[in-house]
Amino acid sequence: MTYAVLAAGAARRMGFAKVFTALPSGKAPLEGIATLLHARKAVVVVPSARVDDARRMAPAMRVVTNDETERGMTHSLRLALSAIEKDEDFGVVLGDKPFLRAETLERLEKCLDGFDVAYPVDAAGMPGHPVLFSRRARAIVEALPDGDTLFQARDDAMLRRHAFEVDDKGAFTDLNTREQWLGEDA
Repeated sequence: MTYAVLAAGAARRMGFAKVFTALPSGKAPLEGIATLLHARKAVVVVPSARVDDARRMAPAMRVVTNDETERGMTHSLRLALSAIEKDEDFGVVLGDKPFLRAETLERLEKCLDGFDVAYPVDAAGMPGHPVLFSRRARAIVEALPDGDTLFQARDDAMLRRHAFEVDDKGAFTDLNTREQWLGEDA
């Protein structure tokens, strides 16, 4: 399993490069994700101007650049997949969702066995992140159109899905508001 950490376009909503900017805890979101993934294989996708920051904050991750962030999350994911072996399962982690708990990630990894897609849902059934895909799902993911279209692969009728309910706000909270940034919403 290799994780694709999508951080290239996670800067626009708040007006600054939020995945590289320290939270009130003192750690930038990318550093938190690097800590969470620890010894797992990962590829981080960032704009070329942020390569040095990515290498400093996530030294164990392979860095891939995306200078066409306007093409959306799916374009970043395809770039990450170019650095992941074709016969390998992969997970998608969003750079602006740094509050995921380790136990949720570990549970999610166990859920992929026997399925093509595994992802968390909240009590109301709202899907969260990360989303894990088996190698069987790769062609479907690679064929997605540009944009934020990952949900189309997650929900593809050809894939066997396993959604599991979690009580982990980190699987759902991204950093799009001041309250989320300050941790009041996490």
